Amino acid sequence: MAPEHQQVLDTFSANAQSTSAVVTEAPNMAAALQYVVDVCENRPAAELLADEDVEKGPNGPNGVPTRVQRIIAAPDLDDADFETLSGLCAAKGFSCIRQGMRKHLAGIEVGVTKAILGVAASGTCMVDTDNEDARLAGMVSEVHILLLKKSEVYPDLPSIAQKVRERMTARPATYTTFITGPSRTADIERVAAVGVHGPLELHIILLED
Repeated sequence: MAPEHQQVLDTFSANAQSTSAVVTEAPNMAAALQYVVDVCENRPAAELLADEDVEKGPNGPNGVPTRVQRIIAAPDLDDADFETLSGLCAAKGFSCIRQGMRKHLAGIEVGVTKAILGVAASGTCMVDTDNEDARLAGMVSEVHILLLKKSEVYPDLPSIAQKVRERMTARPATYTTFITGPSRTADIERVAAVGVHGPLELHIILLED
């Protein structure tokens, strides 16, 4: 890797971490998928923030029931990678899904999606969210994990302008999401809160090409 691009990656990681994102690296997809399962295993069960006809566990911090069977949603993985992730989930007793997210709007543990590119200047990821299940996986999960190729990290917004323009002018119209850190708001009495309108945590896995 060229020294200049390593500097771009270092800047991306530093700026993403400054927004409370967790940034890690993986040598290949297999290692990335193992990381996903480890994250799901090592965190509390998701709270059910709406009624859902599933087995319920003890109440969580917000006084609502938790899930008994954990869920990892990975709507845009290819067939081979989804099969690998499904096998890892089965070994832990987790459910691994790629569609039907509308049935789980009460909340899930982990959503995994692929980022098209990253912007080092702000630690931002651009995500193709044409797929509704991919949009929901990044919204109703308590932890959102983005898979980002190292070669697709760019220095700043001007350097991705053409790629953005291509998506904005594509037909049919596209959904494109820019994500910087976990969900954050301060619209209630100016008190900052994380996870109110989306994930409590954002993890970015930088993948070797």
